[in-house]
Amino acid sequence: MDVVQMNVTGRMAFDTVVVGGGTTGTFAAIASARHGAQTALVEMGGFLGGIATTGLPWMAFHNYDEKRRIIGGIPYEAIERLRAIGGASDFVYDPILESTVYVNPHLLKVVLLQMVEEAGVRLFLHSLASEVHTEEKSIRGVYIHNRQGCQFLGAKVVIDCTDCCNVAYHAGVPLKRGRDTDGKTQVASTVFTIGNVDVEQMIEYFRENPNQLRPHKLSDEELQFVVGSLNDAPVFSLGAFKDLIAQASKEGVRFPRETMIGIVRPSQREIMLVTSRVADVDPLNEENFSKSEVAGYYQILEIMKFVNHYMPGGTHARVVASGHTIGMRETSHIVGEYTMTSEDIIEGTPHHDAIAVGSYYMDIHTPDTKGLAPMIQPPLYSIPYRCLIPKDIDGLLVAGRCISATHEAISAVRVIPIAGTMGQAAGTAAALAISIDCEPRNVPIGTLRAMLRDDGVYLEEDR
Repeated sequence: MDVVQMNVTGRMAFDTVVVGGGTTGTFAAIASARHGAQTALVEMGGFLGGIATTGLPWMAFHNYDEKRRIIGGIPYEAIERLRAIGGASDFVYDPILESTVYVNPHLLKVVLLQMVEEAGVRLFLHSLASEVHTEEKSIRGVYIHNRQGCQFLGAKVVIDCTDCCNVAYHAGVPLKRGRDTDGKTQVASTVFTIGNVDVEQMIEYFRENPNQLRPHKLSDEELQFVVGSLNDAPVFSLGAFKDLIAQASKEGVRFPRETMIGIVRPSQREIMLVTSRVADVDPLNEENFSKSEVAGYYQILEIMKFVNHYMPGGTHARVVASGHTIGMRETSHIVGEYTMTSEDIIEGTPHHDAIAVGSYYMDIHTPDTKGLAPMIQPPLYSIPYRCLIPKDIDGLLVAGRCISATHEAISAVRVIPIAGTMGQAAGTAAALAISIDCEPRNVPIGTLRAMLRDDGVYLEEDR
């Protein structure tokens, strides 16, 4: 739709405009600019990195079974740059999460800003993209609002990397929300970190009660590997304390889940928790979104009752940080040229236009219960470029959790490294489309894939 009677205080023209400065959007902007496109990046906050700056670990850089890295490109470059300044740990193999790496959220903000500046991206912080300008079913720019008022950013290609298809929504792109049966999405979580944890006491509890460490059943060999690595690992994950939580719930604690989900950082004596559980979050509905934020923060108090009175090692723990926004695992999905399904994940379906690979499992934080859906561990799978292309409109690509995928499939490809590789692919495709004067849907796939491989992205053939 077009905006009428709006007081536009400035107009600028770019080749590529990326909306959403999380890791996915940041990597898209860097890729576009590095390939010669004049690129703008629009972010409504005052920093880059989005939900990754809450302290979330970056998971699934590796394939656990094959013990090899399958994610490269700009996401891996960011980790290497963080390591150089003490901002990232070593990778830790994990039979469920494939691999994990701790990322210092504060240094992440700095590194992403450096990478964007070095690439020559024009950065618009504290700016909200509200409406789009279309011409004959093609997006040709976005209107942004900040303290200077309203500006228009013209673009040959717009990349939507928002958390809720915000650009696609305003462009009238058909969207699907959540699962096909009832529109329900995965539950959201308010991320927060607790400090002053007696990690040694907690690890001793897991040695004595190994079946209380993870939410999914592991083989004896896998469980032995995980428990045996707790002392030396820079990070390890929890889906823990099911029996203790059941006891606490009987005694009046309103714990939101059946297990405590989070990541332990032993050397810092901290645990980053994604344990809160808020259902039916809709960021395109202001009242719903506001109430969801409130509900997530309130759950921190109940979770801390469990931590301080029931969790081994938690007696003296305290809250040391909380996220800037609720963490959403799923919102809406575009209807694209191809919709990725659970069969694509489970069967490892090959795609001629694959622009990224992954092996992370279908990690569904189901709206139906307080637990997780049964785990299905997939083989290596690929993500087709067609999932990034909305139907019926040109000049637009979508990357990240809002690609064309089902409720089940998005649960596997939503994690930071995989989504970040999608962002790199979208930025590269935008620059390629601009350089040869075609729409993004018409870029030569062989050329795009060759560019991605040259830039360090792993594809199925790179085995």
